[in-house]
Amino acid sequence: MVSDTQNNNLNNIFLGIIAVFVTGVMLLQLQSVLMPFVTALLLSIIFKPIILWLREKRIPMVVSLFSVILVFSLVMLSLAWLVFASADTFIQQLPKYEVKIAVIADNLESSFILLASRFHVSVTEVRWTDALNMESMTNAITTGLGSFISFLTSTFMVVLFMLFMLASSGELSKKVRGAFPEYVADRLAVVIKVVDSKVRKYLVTKTLISLGTGLLTWLALLLLGVDFPLVFGFIAFILNFIPNVGSTVAVLFPFGLTLLQFETATVPLLVILGLGSIQMIMGNVIEPKIMGYSLDLSPLLILVALIFWGWLWGFWGMVLAVPLTSTIKIIFENLDSLKPLAKLMNS
Repeated sequence: MVSDTQNNNLNNIFLGIIAVFVTGVMLLQLQSVLMPFVTALLLSIIFKPIILWLREKRIPMVVSLFSVILVFSLVMLSLAWLVFASADTFIQQLPKYEVKIAVIADNLESSFILLASRFHVSVTEVRWTDALNMESMTNAITTGLGSFISFLTSTFMVVLFMLFMLASSGELSKKVRGAFPEYVADRLAVVIKVVDSKVRKYLVTKTLISLGTGLLTWLALLLLGVDFPLVFGFIAFILNFIPNVGSTVAVLFPFGLTLLQFETATVPLLVILGLGSIQMIMGNVIEPKIMGYSLDLSPLLILVALIFWGWLWGFWGMVLAVPLTSTIKIIFENLDSLKPLAKLMNS
């Protein structure tokens, strides 16, 4: 009897591993469709109250959908234009940093060779200036910009998915009541309402905090006279969705540029202190206060989520990783059978 139970447990474990593997392969192969779908799902949760409010005002559904989609599309296109224009200027002005980068590379090369000689280690001459060639850097940035523009072209799919999702806003509870007995339907309706409310509150709060972080980053860099403040503000907005790693990178990028732009260490020091303070206050003080509760995700779970979704969907997978994981945890917390899994996701 014991052996049969053990065999069943082993079978369940193997089946679970196979299911995870198959799911991962499907997510990877269907990236071009699933990533816009997931993005549209998260955005539709944010915009759903607007559609319901317009419906209460007896505004036709077609007009409501068109208004929301039009505003969203205009914001996306305006953002794409601003970032593209700023990044284009960034690429054009990169050559002026070439001399300083070459000097820093030569100094690092000399220090490395001197240190090696002290320990009687024979090294071949390292041409760091070749590794930091401006043409290769420009090509890398241009490639990244191309990827960004390519991502924006998938906005059409996101808008299409959003159109159908928003069109069915508020219908799920009615379908549940029609499909299940009254006592089951009441329980499911409460769960759906709570999950919907908490997920929306998290997504809206995270988006507003990220937007505030980006705006404050842009303003701080603009006041300090740092080049390309709009680019770094947008980077801070996007990277704020990636906890810990994102906020660190959002500070180090402009800090690295100020080391090249300014002769003294005053502005770089102000940048790293100012932007670090913005990230800390927005993420650790304002966000929990606005949200009213903490998701308390395990740092290990966050790391695994970033690695998993980054491996599947690249950079944008890392951006979506924590919102997706947080949404899953909120759903687990409100389903009795899945509450133990939600507790395991805690820090």
